[in-house]
This record gives sequence, C-alpha cells and structure tokens, in this order.
Amino acid sequence: ERVARLVDHGAAVRLVSPQITPELAAMVASGAVAEHRARAYRPEDLDGCLLAVAATNLDPINRMVWQDAEARGLLCNVATAPDLCGFVVPSVVRRGELAIAVSTGGASPVVAAHVRRRLDAAFGPEWGALVALMRDLREELKARHPDLAARRRAVERLMGTDVVRLLADGDQEGARALALRALELEGAVA
Repeated sequence: ERVARLVDHGAAVRLVSPQITPELAAMVASGAVAEHRARAYRPEDLDGCLLAVAATNLDPINRMVWQDAEARGLLCNVATAPDLCGFVVPSVVRRGELAIAVSTGGASPVVAAHVRRRLDAAFGPEWGALVALMRDLREELKARHPDLAARRRAVERLMGTDVVRLLADGDQEGARALALRALELEGAVA
C-alpha cells in the first residue's frame, strides 16, 4: 500500500526485498517501481534517497533502516513503530482533487483504515465533481467576491444547496446552474 501511494504521488521507488507480493511484482514488471533489489537490505540502499520507509515484518531490520536513515539525515517511516517515524503516512480517500486524510499518528493504523473505509462510503465521486466545478468557477468567484469573507459566505451558500445531490444524480448542468446562482455568478462564462 505504501509503495502504491508513493508511486501515485510520482516517487521513484527503490524496493529492497528478497521476496515480494504479486501486487508488488506487477508494479515492478510494469515499471511503476523504478528499481527492485531482490535481496536483503544493506545500508547503501539508502544512497541517493530522499526518504525511507521500513515495512518489513522484522523489527531488527526496520530499526536498522531507521538508524541508517537517521545517520544520513533522511526522513524515515517505520510501519510498525510510531516512535521511529519522522513522518506519518495517512490513510487517504481520493475523489479527483479532493483528498481526505486520516491518521492516528501511528497509534492504530487499523483504526485509521476503518475510518477511511467509512469516509470512502460517505464521500462518493460527486465530491470530486464538486471540487472540479469549483476549480472551473474559481477565477470568476474570486473576481465577483474579492473579499475572502464574502467568498467564503458564497461557498457556504452553495454548500447549503442540493448541488452534491445533483452531481450524484449525474446532473452536471443543473449543478453548474445552481452553483452559478448560489455563488452569484450568473453572468460568468461557462
């Protein structure tokens, strides 16, 4: 999961593991994973890296990766030890440009995953469509409401409407018309 998330964000991933899952093997075969070193970890595996993630089922190896990363001044995340994390990897729900992140600060990744699944069910693709609509209207919104407080009030008005339901029903035109009215942009160019 962490490899997939890093790849999704454009990272060039160096994977070091003598054995990998079928999912990781597919990522290696497709070129999504930049490099796979099919052997046990060595400290020089961190050379040229910007950050490290230790996600083995062997605590001594995870600790070694963390120590080696610390010695090189690299951020490191140890999946099984929150106290050895220079950064946390949240559980994320994505809907287009909308990203909803959940973290327990490493206290319980299972709880974070549970909350993410609930968010996944609660926030459907219509929320990504809403963000895309707001991106389309952003410049007109800023021009019509140059004051941040007025712009915030306009968006709050929109959120008090049925715009999300219209988008969920696939009515893009109706949602856009409603947004133009609620945001006071009826003269805006589509």
